[in-house]
Amino acid sequence: MVYPREVEVKLGFDVLRQRLHQYCASGLGHREVDGLHFQTDQATIQTQLDEVHATCELLSSGLPFPGGSYEDPQPLLERVMPEGAFLEESQIWSLIQSLGIISQWVTFAAREGERFPALASMIRPVSMPAGFLKELRHPFDDSGKLHDHASPELARLRKRLREEQSRVRRLVDSIFRKSVEQGWVPEGASPTLRDGRMVIPVMAEHKRKLNGFLADESATGQTVFIEPAEVLEGSNEIRDLQHEERREIVRILTRLTNLVRMHVPELSGAYGVLARLELAMAKARLAIDLRANRPMLVDHPELVWREARHPLLIFSLKGKRPVVPLNISLLPSDRMLLVSGPNAGGKSVCLKTVGLIQYMVQCGLLVPVHPDSRVGIFQHLLLDIG
Repeated sequence: MVYPREVEVKLGFDVLRQRLHQYCASGLGHREVDGLHFQTDQATIQTQLDEVHATCELLSSGLPFPGGSYEDPQPLLERVMPEGAFLEESQIWSLIQSLGIISQWVTFAAREGERFPALASMIRPVSMPAGFLKELRHPFDDSGKLHDHASPELARLRKRLREEQSRVRRLVDSIFRKSVEQGWVPEGASPTLRDGRMVIPVMAEHKRKLNGFLADESATGQTVFIEPAEVLEGSNEIRDLQHEERREIVRILTRLTNLVRMHVPELSGAYGVLARLELAMAKARLAIDLRANRPMLVDHPELVWREARHPLLIFSLKGKRPVVPLNISLLPSDRMLLVSGPNAGGKSVCLKTVGLIQYMVQCGLLVPVHPDSRVGIFQHLLLDIG
């Protein structure tokens, strides 16, 4: 039990939570940070502290490790569930990128597991079907677009489309040059596209001299854009080919989406691990900023702290003056600690330091105390402070 509801604001944990958000790379991490809460199970807290400690060691080691930004995959996994639904190219490419990072973490854990056992233990449950990522990645080029050979039909359609576009362009260029010679085209103008069709800009007073179809006009009305009659059939053919290309792309995307749908349970588990990794990275970066440590955790209420420093004072006084550390001992045999002193003597800072550090530990965060400090597990945290 934690009392009152606004205990995080009173202690300043909300400031630390916001800092953790700043270290996150995706919506996965942000959701994990939002879900941080006061815990009372020693094994869970110890596991989280070990994971963050290992991540700090990794960040300090200089070893290259997987990383990069990616979109939150959860909405995409939800979108694939209805039968017949399909993801667009950019959405499947987003999944490929994030799954690639997971695959790199699996490889890293296999290679460096002995050095970072807590991270390897976190990554071990990841199970992606053999060949799944390769099959999903195969139809895409390096820019995340379906390449021509994603299917034989797509290759055939795109070849025809390029040929027809080239033919229409040559024809338009020929008509454009003649129009320039006749003085019908505004100075500096060139053929352009309107609604996907090649058109020639013509001064409004000459619009009836060029045989074709009016496609658009400028905002001033002084220039009109005409599709020459000679290219109408070619433009229609291009439009038909583009529609056929889109239908083939949808067919390919539907097949790939069906592949994703088949493995949503495994993918959800893998992304759960990636979320934990991202949270551990955020916690580790905060720990490094605070020069925080992993204290010894005991399974009963106890405070035996050395050199405890208030986390928010570390930030606010950085580069100005050192934070005065606090030593405190409160054993199971002691039910109360009376703090007295003059006004502005540090009593409130002492109370808030104890409350905030204890709350941090039970949220799975490393804390700015000496590593030999002992931190107990409390079932309740009750705060009444002005």
